[in-house]
Amino acid sequence: MGARAQDLWNNWSIQILVLLSLGLQLALFLLAGIRRRGAHPVLWFLLWLAYQLGDYTATYALGHLSLKGAGREHPIVAFWAPFLLLHLGGPDNITAYSLEDNKLWKRHLLHVVLQVLAAVYVLYEHVSGRGPLLQLASVLMLAVGAVKYGEKTWALMLGNLDSIRGAVKKQPPATHGHFHPQDHVLKGGVLDEESLVRRAHSLFHICKRAIVDCPVIEDASDTAKMVDVVEFWPLMETELSLMYDMLYTKAAVIHTWFGYSVRLVSPLAIAASLLLFRLISKDVAHRGVDVVITYVLYGGALFMETTALLNALGSSWTFAFLSTTRWRWLRTAALCNERWDRLRRLVAYLHHLVRLGGGSRYKSRRWSRTMGQFNMLHYCTRSDGAFTRPLLGRLARMVGLGLNEWWNREHYSWAIEMPVHVKDCISDHMKRVYKKGVVNSLGVHHHLAHRQ
Repeated sequence: MGARAQDLWNNWSIQILVLLSLGLQLALFLLAGIRRRGAHPVLWFLLWLAYQLGDYTATYALGHLSLKGAGREHPIVAFWAPFLLLHLGGPDNITAYSLEDNKLWKRHLLHVVLQVLAAVYVLYEHVSGRGPLLQLASVLMLAVGAVKYGEKTWALMLGNLDSIRGAVKKQPPATHGHFHPQDHVLKGGVLDEESLVRRAHSLFHICKRAIVDCPVIEDASDTAKMVDVVEFWPLMETELSLMYDMLYTKAAVIHTWFGYSVRLVSPLAIAASLLLFRLISKDVAHRGVDVVITYVLYGGALFMETTALLNALGSSWTFAFLSTTRWRWLRTAALCNERWDRLRRLVAYLHHLVRLGGGSRYKSRRWSRTMGQFNMLHYCTRSDGAFTRPLLGRLARMVGLGLNEWWNREHYSWAIEMPVHVKDCISDHMKRVYKKGVVNSLGVHHHLAHRQ
């Protein structure tokens, strides 16, 4: 039995690793959204596992390719190196699992350089001289993979709180009026979900400054008008969701001219590479199973990049981008003629179908209304006796390697749903703050009567 497993690994290790890498990326793409809402612990564990194993698997496969001699006999296997770079770039809806990941962006940048050089080496050793079609297809995929991998590092850098703090200090005073020209109020004076998201984008500069302890005092009269017809709690939930995008996804990179250009070009480049691959003569593609795996990799890449393009164009961040662009003709063509609104509704409808009709099309941005709790009293008064701790706690302490700290954190913490009276108190307080006059991003207010 052991000999069979060893033979299987020796003959098919690269194939197994590449398919596993693709599967982990699909799992990340599908599960990343559960972090905004409450989910079963099993799903959280699967997401964490996919995030941890994704980079390790792709990195190990790249190293295996650079050392394995089979690439000389089967250049199609070496052709998978750019796909592994694309996997290392990850999906757009998750870059960091925790804030500590953003702090390590410099280390990640070094990994990008090393992995791109490894992919170039693999292609140079095993693909060069195998025909112009395969070479051109490799170059196209290498360019897409390297750019997407670099984007992830850029997003980690921009999601670092120090980077956000430095950016908001350099930003000019925000203007709000152009962010919601098409808002409308439904019965009962309540804004619909789409208009609520646009209002949240208008006020997001306050949220960004507050999250990094960077106060800015501004006239709150316009701000008060914007929140008069809005339920304050849903507005704050949406602001937190936008902040989540900044910290844990590629939103800060996607919604730039560079980000949109990459998402427009990458599906075309992948499709062109696929066409070139189909034209390769059969004497180059030795094993049929390798060709099938290559088509599977192409299918996964096209699916991920096409979905990324649609999500980027239909995102509420795109409305904010179009509202502030200096290209007036683009703003007029996209917003005044409601072309972007039709695209937005189409993307939202597709998301609605994927969720099998569950929930509102826009309420996925809403907070799960749960808060983490830590029982400090229980932790400080715990007994360190050998037989007074639970079995798992004793095992964690014996093993060490950080497991003891992990056990203490998990055993003495839990999540609760926020009580309604707490939510109402916070909402009422924030409404009073905004109505009193000048407000800074940390919630300190001054009366208009005190102004000169």
